[in-house]
Amino acid sequence: MSSLIVRGRRVVRPEKIMVRAPNWIGDAVMCLPALEALRAQYPSSETVLVAKPWVTEIFLHHPAISRQIVYDPEAEHRGVQGFWKLVHALRAEKFNAAVLFQNAFHAAWTAWWADIPVRVGYAREGRSRLLTDAVEAPPAAAYGHHAHYYLQLLFRAGLIERPDPVEDVRLVLDKAEMAWARKCVESLGLDGPRFLVGLHPGAAFGPAKRWLPGRFADLADRLIGALDADVLIFGAPEEKPLAEAIAQQMEHRPAVVAGRTTLRQLMSLLAQCQLIVANDSGPMHLAAALGVPLVAIFGSTNERATGPLGTRARVVKQPVECSPCGRRECPIDFRCMTGVAVDSVHRAALEVLKGAGA
Repeated sequence: MSSLIVRGRRVVRPEKIMVRAPNWIGDAVMCLPALEALRAQYPSSETVLVAKPWVTEIFLHHPAISRQIVYDPEAEHRGVQGFWKLVHALRAEKFNAAVLFQNAFHAAWTAWWADIPVRVGYAREGRSRLLTDAVEAPPAAAYGHHAHYYLQLLFRAGLIERPDPVEDVRLVLDKAEMAWARKCVESLGLDGPRFLVGLHPGAAFGPAKRWLPGRFADLADRLIGALDADVLIFGAPEEKPLAEAIAQQMEHRPAVVAGRTTLRQLMSLLAQCQLIVANDSGPMHLAAALGVPLVAIFGSTNERATGPLGTRARVVKQPVECSPCGRRECPIDFRCMTGVAVDSVHRAALEVLKGAGA
């Protein structure tokens, strides 16, 4: 069994490594290359992911993960009593090491109380003294895409030999999930045309990341005409009104499944699509990781840092002097999104399909 070397200190036989996952769907997808690198370096170790409920669904069936422990601060682990319940559960696991991809103080505080002897994480949120190996967070220019942010943690802590370039990420669906998705598509009456186009017009981060609903509707009608396609509109429960508003503006009625799926069901339906058009969001990253041809629309955020990974993705963005600002809401005139024309997104969609051989 491999040894775990952390800056010159050797921990013999790391039988169990706890990994604290990020809390956002997109961040969780972007940490996959680091999880795979950790598994490749220590193939005999048990890698146990600690994650919030909606994040655990992403990693089901993934070969880089041995198993998962659900951390639910809204239910089972709520409040002081819930915190100690989590701590006792982690202590009982007798982990050799903890790798904290989640940057919060709470993640380090929990690992410290769980008596995990090696605790690796970035020196952020005032938690350095709780970590045995507090790694100075590199500037964005040093790692580029956010997937490398997690790889750099492993590399700078001495857990991996080198951070290999990231060209792609892959999520895993099983046969039962794919069969369910096919039946769902058939039940919606969407099994006839050659193409199934999925739209994700929302973004949990805030309205600054959302392209205009009317333009999504216009784009959808154009794609229906150009591809003889049906359209499926995705979204979280709180995004259902947005999805319905887009549907009402379309000439051709789409199927709206916003608020009607679990995360795994969403992933399965995304995989049934021949094209996805989405804002910078968790489902955008899911679609890219599932290998679906994708057009991602960016506004206030930096596509070089959080853009979709893979050769089947295209980014459409209107260059403006104030972007990327990283704001949740635009304080001025929303020029980064109003400047994104339907023609530009439509053209990118046809190009990505041509490149994918569709």
